[in-house]
Amino acid sequence: MYKVSISEARVGMVLVEPVMAEDGQHYLLKAGQVLNSAMLKRLRDFNVPLISVADIYSLQIDPIDRMGLVVEKSYRDALDKYSSPQRVGNKRDDIPQIVEKMQQVIERICEDEMIINYCLQMRMVKERDLYQKAIETSVFSGLLAGVCGCTGEELYHIMVGGLLHDAGCLEMTFLIGKQGKTGQEELLWREHPTYGYYFAIQNELPREVAEIIQYHEERIDGSGYPKQLKGDEIPLGARIVAICAGITESTIYNGMKPYEALEIIYGTAGVYFDVKLVNLFLGSVALYPMGALVRLTTGEIGVITNIRKNYGARPVVNVHYNSFYKPLSQPKEIDLGEQRTIFIEEILG
Repeated sequence: MYKVSISEARVGMVLVEPVMAEDGQHYLLKAGQVLNSAMLKRLRDFNVPLISVADIYSLQIDPIDRMGLVVEKSYRDALDKYSSPQRVGNKRDDIPQIVEKMQQVIERICEDEMIINYCLQMRMVKERDLYQKAIETSVFSGLLAGVCGCTGEELYHIMVGGLLHDAGCLEMTFLIGKQGKTGQEELLWREHPTYGYYFAIQNELPREVAEIIQYHEERIDGSGYPKQLKGDEIPLGARIVAICAGITESTIYNGMKPYEALEIIYGTAGVYFDVKLVNLFLGSVALYPMGALVRLTTGEIGVITNIRKNYGARPVVNVHYNSFYKPLSQPKEIDLGEQRTIFIEEILG
């Protein structure tokens, strides 16, 4: 038996002694239980200092518990990629507050065994981009929903809808990301929102989440599917997820650069996507983080120094190296908002 502090406790450790509340009358956890994330949170919430576990070197980890940790880390990495805890590192001053609300939603998501099981299924299929697309769509959707003023349950519904928007694709994994679908394959593919809707209903998810999944392929001009809804007939959450999924599909499946994906979304605003929401996304979400080391399409290398000055993915970059990787005697500033033929080729770090 080992005594460990709550900070050293890990998912998969087995309790050998019960954990009591401070009053000494109520059990928080019973002996023999295998610790999971929810249990550890409960112990932290009750300020339990020490617990007794069977072994500190061996863990009994259930795949769902492990996947919960993976999902939590994936969300954290995506938030770090597209937002900053410092106001100046974001396109808007309120982004850190929005992220704080999103973190509460993420904690709730990671405690839902059904949702985590779905994430595990996405992770297990060979088309692993499906999982990454789901995480990034959920994060983008949460940021955009927060900018729209969504909080509480509405923010939860939209983030979960973003995470599960392609739930129906698990019924047709061979079509994920496939270019040049045959006519029959295209007809089958257009059923994935409906499959996802019934998946959500059968798993007793809120109807708001089910409707986001069902309508995320609808388009403002009525050319989408499955019901050819137009404009405000499409729920707000579905309109948000449609934009965010469009960006992640372009970058993850089609290999586009973020600025290319944004140009497509911006160019089809008012036809496929909600104009107001597209403009909010472009003015609020930073696809390139401030301070990132980047390579420009000129071959030059520099650091992003300002992400607020310009609209969309057009930050200001201080160039330190020329295209032959030689340091400049004096760094030069390139404003991508003014130099419209220069783009960010890749993020180096």
